[in-house]
Amino acid sequence: MNKIQKIPSGLEKYLGVGEMVLPSEETIRNELAKLPEGKLTTIPMLRESIANQFGVTTACPKTSLKTLRNMMEEKNSGAYKVLNGKGELVASDVELQAELLKSDGFEIDSSKAKPKVVNFKDKISF
Repeated sequence: MNKIQKIPSGLEKYLGVGEMVLPSEETIRNELAKLPEGKLTTIPMLRESIANQFGVTTACPKTSLKTLRNMMEEKNSGAYKVLNGKGELVASDVELQAELLKSDGFEIDSSKAKPKVVNFKDKISF
């Protein structure tokens, strides 16, 4: 179940002023279902889309990431198609996320500390 709460004053500098939604797994699944085939999205874009849906300032970054990571092993959830804002993989098991992305035809650059989708900006939707 989604929960809306006031953004704590200590986080306003990072998240803004107002309210944030702690999105449920169902809400995140519904957002990911809107992602066109062959496209990726980023956590910031996903959070913004969810926040707009609830009319709040933002979606909680910790809750969003934790929920995505819990969904990552289910290929049909689409959670593996979510990257950070720099195009880097975010799963707890980046090797699994890389494998799933490669199976969809995305190229992964593993030469840096954090694997990244090559030319990810060309493949973003939302």
